[in-house]
Amino acid sequence: MAESKSRPRVLFVDDEPSIRLTLPPVLQESGFEVHVSESVSDALFEINTNPYDVLISDLNIGEEGDGFLVVSAMRHIQPKCTNFILTGYPAFETALQAIQNQVDDYLVKPVEIESLVRSVREKVDSRKSGPLMGWRLSSLIKENFASFADGASRTPKKNSSALQNDELSRVLKAIVEQMDATNDELNPNAAQVASDYGKRIKKEGLPVSSIVGGAQRLADTVYGLIQNHQTTADMSTLITDLRKFNHFIGLLTEKSLESYSRRKAA
Repeated sequence: MAESKSRPRVLFVDDEPSIRLTLPPVLQESGFEVHVSESVSDALFEINTNPYDVLISDLNIGEEGDGFLVVSAMRHIQPKCTNFILTGYPAFETALQAIQNQVDDYLVKPVEIESLVRSVREKVDSRKSGPLMGWRLSSLIKENFASFADGASRTPKKNSSALQNDELSRVLKAIVEQMDATNDELNPNAAQVASDYGKRIKKEGLPVSSIVGGAQRLADTVYGLIQNHQTTADMSTLITDLRKFNHFIGLLTEKSLESYSRRKAA
């Protein structure tokens, strides 16, 4: 039993029966403890239920690109896990490079067995011998939405309102969604959230300075998160992530101010 516990745990996700019957046994024989999932829903259940050291997921499970959904979930819920993508399309390399912050490596089908085992072993050993990858800023924010809402609810009434706190939570979620994307422009959902925020603040009779003050509260909240999670944050990407956060909070604030100025007081 003790020996089993010391073996690296692998979650293997693929909808092809032939692959599930061949590769997992090889990994088992090579010293890994392997659990097999054949669907995205089963994989997400495992990610939310059991700890894993390695994820090996097919690129196209039920639908095209489903593997990225599985990898993204693993990165957010178990950030210390090493992630591999299996693909039968080596030309997809350019897209994989665009999300290299989420995928540690990719393997091209048909997989050469020795290469697979060697690659997985090297990644696992490097994680054990070197510093573990910390949480990206977007993941830290997602994990601390509850504490943000709790802190907002204690804000003095003269400086805020329950409605404003709720709207700021929506704005923060919109920012996180944008940070996980590659586009530097506001997506339609984020733009709508910012516009609604400006309208609600005007309707409540709060001054326009409330919007700027709300943005500052969001920034202070995020800086506080970083200060409290210095040992778990991914410091190698922190500056880039902060620049992205500040970029989008600026765009959302600008959109909110525009909406506020266009709306007549009720």
